[in-house]
Amino acid sequence: MYCCVCTMDLLPDDNVLNFLYTVNYNREGYDMTVSVAEYLGQRTDVSEPQIEPRISYDGQQCPFMQGECDKLRVGQKPICSVRKPDSTIWIVCKNRLCATKKTIPLSSYQRNVLLQVANIIFNEDVSHSDILVKREEPMAVVGRSYYKADYIMMTRKPITGHPYRVVLEMQGGGETSNTGLLTKHVITWESSQSPTNTLLRTPVEGIGTIETNAWRRQQEQFLVKGNIAMQTGGGIVFCVGALLYDYLWARVKNAGLPTLRNHNWTLALICFAENTNSTATAGAIPLSIDEGRVIFTSYMHFVHTLISQGSPLPRIFCGSFEALSGDVIKI
Repeated sequence: MYCCVCTMDLLPDDNVLNFLYTVNYNREGYDMTVSVAEYLGQRTDVSEPQIEPRISYDGQQCPFMQGECDKLRVGQKPICSVRKPDSTIWIVCKNRLCATKKTIPLSSYQRNVLLQVANIIFNEDVSHSDILVKREEPMAVVGRSYYKADYIMMTRKPITGHPYRVVLEMQGGGETSNTGLLTKHVITWESSQSPTNTLLRTPVEGIGTIETNAWRRQQEQFLVKGNIAMQTGGGIVFCVGALLYDYLWARVKNAGLPTLRNHNWTLALICFAENTNSTATAGAIPLSIDEGRVIFTSYMHFVHTLISQGSPLPRIFCGSFEALSGDVIKI
């Protein structure tokens, strides 16, 4: 247990949650280092061409959707993803994996991502014309106005033995701790007389990926949106990045989840990871589905696994208790 009350005024711009995360990760021996992997859709681990700094907003387009870069528009640095020391990619922009904005047409990049998903959850023979999608579909919930499904996806014709309509959620990554350090690094690169790709991709210490926060958000999606999909005769599909998939898999791998890929599954977990099969070339880092990191199982079994964490711990109800009168009672 760590107390940070006396250090609050000494903290940098990042919030207390990031401070606690940093303390605990350093204590547990995690490597708190990342490097910029993509800047406005351009990978940094190539020598040419040199990436052009974007210091001010001038309507720059996002490479992954037919719209302007949301980060530049609000004064942030256009970092799409970062790279861990083990080379794993962590997406830090909500539009990087597959943007959900329904007010703009789907880009060819989005169509390709969605077809990859359709090929693995329906069958490899479906084409663009076979797949129908809706974006940001409202899902009413008692006590709350509504949630929004990232995508509703279905085939034109039902598929025997598989769900043919699903709620599809996209969570490629999430936030990082100490984001101010990464911003300062990018500013240093932008103001350099020689803003090379090598300088931009220089590792920055003291920054970590926060899988725990991404996982907490996902749990609510599993429980709420998955239940709505089930009751409506469909399935639920989650597309996640490699770090989040591994984080989740570590928590369910011993749960004995039924393998239902070739049967009537109701929940699928699909990992998108960097495709390293070809030489790195200028442009975006290619992402594709990692066939070794997919789960097709029962929604109800998966939910039971989520709510069955932990085991009986009698000692928590034993020991020294303080009565409200001030007496110490041994139980």
